[in-house]
Amino acid sequence: MFKVKHFLDTVEPDDGQRIWVEPIGLTRDLREMCQITNVLSHFGPPMSLWQWFEKHPDGYDYFRAQYHEWLANGPHREALAELVFLALRDNITLIYQGDDPAHNTATALYEFLSELEAY
Repeated sequence: MFKVKHFLDTVEPDDGQRIWVEPIGLTRDLREMCQITNVLSHFGPPMSLWQWFEKHPDGYDYFRAQYHEWLANGPHREALAELVFLALRDNITLIYQGDDPAHNTATALYEFLSELEAY
C-alpha cells in the first residue's frame, strides 16, 4: 500500500519504506531526522518542470500531466512497475517537501503508480 506524507509529518510504524521522491537530494542529517529509507530523486519530475511548478503552484493539473507523460516515456518505467509490485506486499510512503498536501510531487507520482497498479 502507498501512503503520501510531508517530510515533517510524524513517522508512524506502518509507514514501511519512506521514499523521498523530489528531484532534489537531502542532507544526511535531514534524511536521518525524517527517517527516509531511500532517496529516489530520479523518480521525481525533471528539474525544469519541478521549478516551474514551484513558481506556479496553481498549475498542478499541467504539472501532473507533464510529469505523468515523462514517467510513462522515461527510462524508469520498469522500476516503477516493480515499486507497484512491492507496494502490494509492503507499505511504502512517498515523501514530498511542498506546502500543499493535495498537490505535490509525491501525490502526482502516487496517482501514476495507482494507474500502473490498475493494469
